[in-house]
This record gives sequence, C-alpha cells and structure tokens, in this order.
Amino acid sequence: MAKKITMSAIKEDAKNLAGQLKGKIGIPIKNAFPIEVFPTQIQEIILELNKYLKFPIDFSGVSILYATSLSVGNTHKVKVNNGWSESCVIYTCLVGRAGTNKSHPLSFAIKPIMEKDKESYQKFLLEKEIYLQASSISKKEREEKGLDEPTPPILQKFLISDYTPEAVSTIHLNNRRGIGVYIDELAGWFKNFNRYNKGSEQEQWLSNWSGKPIISDRKTGNSVYIDSPCISVIGTIQNDILEEISKDARDSNGFIDRILFAIPDQLQKEYWSEEEIPQETIENYNNIIGRLLDLQFDTATLESTLLPFSPTAKRILFDWQRFNTDKINNHPNDKVASMYSKLDVYIIRFSLILQMLSWACGEGGKTVIEENTMKSAILLTEYFRINAEKVHKVLSESTPFDRLPKDKQQIYEALPKGNFQTHIGIKIAENLGMKERSFKNWLNDSNLFIKVSYGNYERVF
Repeated sequence: MAKKITMSAIKEDAKNLAGQLKGKIGIPIKNAFPIEVFPTQIQEIILELNKYLKFPIDFSGVSILYATSLSVGNTHKVKVNNGWSESCVIYTCLVGRAGTNKSHPLSFAIKPIMEKDKESYQKFLLEKEIYLQASSISKKEREEKGLDEPTPPILQKFLISDYTPEAVSTIHLNNRRGIGVYIDELAGWFKNFNRYNKGSEQEQWLSNWSGKPIISDRKTGNSVYIDSPCISVIGTIQNDILEEISKDARDSNGFIDRILFAIPDQLQKEYWSEEEIPQETIENYNNIIGRLLDLQFDTATLESTLLPFSPTAKRILFDWQRFNTDKINNHPNDKVASMYSKLDVYIIRFSLILQMLSWACGEGGKTVIEENTMKSAILLTEYFRINAEKVHKVLSESTPFDRLPKDKQQIYEALPKGNFQTHIGIKIAENLGMKERSFKNWLNDSNLFIKVSYGNYERVF
C-alpha cells in the first residue's frame, strides 16, 4: 500500500526548495507568499522585482498567477475524472493601504498581454480602413472587378476594464480562447454590478466562475452562446473599504468565496531603490508569458487540450481533498466552511496554472500534472486559505449597516432612531428613491429592524 502523503511532508519539501533558492540568489524571503511554488525563473523575477522596484512578493506572485491564467485561457484544461475538467479561471484581489505598491506589480505582470492587445488594435484599425474603402465601392463595381463582398474586421483582445455586460459576451465571442477583467480599484467593479441590470450581472459573474455557458439574447444585439467561458478577474482594494465586497449579499451568496485575496502581513510603503532592475529580468518575464500567449487554440473545434494528473499527483490531490473536507465538516462557522469548499476547485486550477508556467519556463512538461506541481498547488491553496480567513475576520467585525450600499445607508440613517410607523418610513424611503414595496420587504431584515408591534418598527443601529 502506498504511503499517504501528509501536509507536513509537502511543506518540508517546499522549505527545502526555498532554502536552495535563497542560497542561490542571496535575497531573504520576507513575505508569507509561498514563492517556492513557482519555477526557478519566476522566483528570481519576483525577488528582483522586490529588490529593485520594492514590489511586495505577494502582489507580484498573485499578479503573475493571473497573467498566466489569462495567457493559457481555454487552450488547456485539467482533467479530474471523466466528464469533469477545470479551466484556470481565477478571481483575485490585492489588498493594501494606499501607496503600498498594489497597482505596479499588476501592471508589470499584464504588460506583455497589453502589448499584444495593442498590436491587435493597430491591426484592427488598418483592416477597418481597408474595409471602409472596399465598402465604398458599389456592388456592381465589385462584380465587374471580381471582388468579394467585404467582411467587417473583428477586434480580438484579452483585457477589458470598462465595459457593459453585453460587451463582455461580445468580446469573449470574438476571442473564445479567453479574456480577463482588469480593474485597478475592485470596489468599482462591485458598485457597477447594478448599473445596467439590477442584480443580474452579479449572478452572471457567479456563473462565469463556475464555467457555465453564457447564453445571451438581447433586443439590441445578436444572440450569444459561449459553451466554455474563460474569464479571469483581478483588481486592488484598500483595507479600509474591504467591507464593500460583502454588500448586496456577496457575503452569503458565495461570491466572496470565489475571490482569492492577497493581504501581506505588516505591509508598509518602502523607500525607492536607486538601482535599476536588469533589463534581462524584464525580457525573461516577457518571453515566458509570450510562450503561453503563443499556445494554439483551435477556433473551429473549440477543444481544449486536457492534462490528466499523474498517478502520484492524483493521490496527493485526493489526500488533500479529504483533509479539506474534514475541515469543512468540522468548522462551526457556515461562512468559513463555504469558503473552504471553493478551495476544492481552486487547487485543481492552481495545478494547471503552475504546470503550464513550469512548461513555459522549460522546467516541466504540459502533458500531465506532475507530482511536484501538485504539492506546490497545495501550498498555494493553503496560503489563500489563510488570507480568506483574514478577510472573514474583518467582515465579521463589521455590522450589517456597514455592509449596506450607500443609498440604503442614507435611507436607514434618515429613519427616526426611536419607534417609527411604517407609513413614516415609506415616505422617507420614497423621498430618497426607494419604492414602497422594496421598503416594506426591507423591514423584514431582522439584522437591521426590530418589529415592535404591527406597523411599528425600530432601527437596530
């Protein structure tokens, strides 16, 4: 019978890898992020970003995970069992105070992808000009000259920042390989969920994370069907507005559970370094991401290459899943247990991201998920478990009032602090833009209101 792989053994392996790297490069690893999960080349890049540009290791590491996820897209998936495969979609959030270098590591990580989008846009503009010129010729002239009917060009891009829900579907339809949402201030992403369609966009992002097909039929546009959506998300948020993410029921509908948080311990703004980062470091990173962007995806069949787990890697995964299941079943807090359950999916996705990154660095293959990759995926998963627990602690210490959107906070504060009658509350709410039925339904929230008697209520806060 094979020996069971324990968590302590996996961590010991990782420590040995980290010790080898530290001795080679001579830079101490200060942050909690398990940098040893990455191929050696990526570790060196992250450490040099930290040394020369003062990028926090956590932020660089998570940003590179996102860039890898986006670059691989639908080209490859990991096969768990017959009928069950996972893409490398991740939703990520970098958390830190203003001025602590959240945005710069992210900009560095996605720059090769943005450069590719820039090239695509220039090509699109040129093709559009040719199309417009061809369209100016009459049908009769085209027939006389033996010219085909001009076809309008299509812009293929990877990254989007400002968009409508319909635009996401259209852009993804033009790039079935996969796209990514990049928003510097993630709080803005949440606030815009209801800008176009009340509540529906948030539900769509829940479905996108799970890989459910996108089916869109709008009066203003064509029907869209995307069988295998692949949309990763990344953004930043400041510690003092972290509670924004829990509003609109996101702390109870599983939305927050889908977000991977990077919250470095004792994060502080650092002095600039007068030394220049070696150009070779930048070029090495660009080349690695470039290899992933060059992966082929058959737009005719839309079939992904499936990577199975090696027998040992699969045994490690299933050992960990039993470990995680016990933590879920034994945890007294349902919200924490729910968050743990999403790690079952994320660990599989991490294994794919890390395996493909290993291949791009010339340190692994891309036919199976290897044993060392699986061990690294476990370390990465446990890192995000710790950070999710940090976020849960912050949110659990905030009140239901703190988690209300600003418009509802304004209405709540306008209500009398003592006993008030329903018709008084309705009048106040209507003056501030809330409909009568919505207000009456809101009164049933026992976290915010106490029903004193029929038609009489009190605020909790």
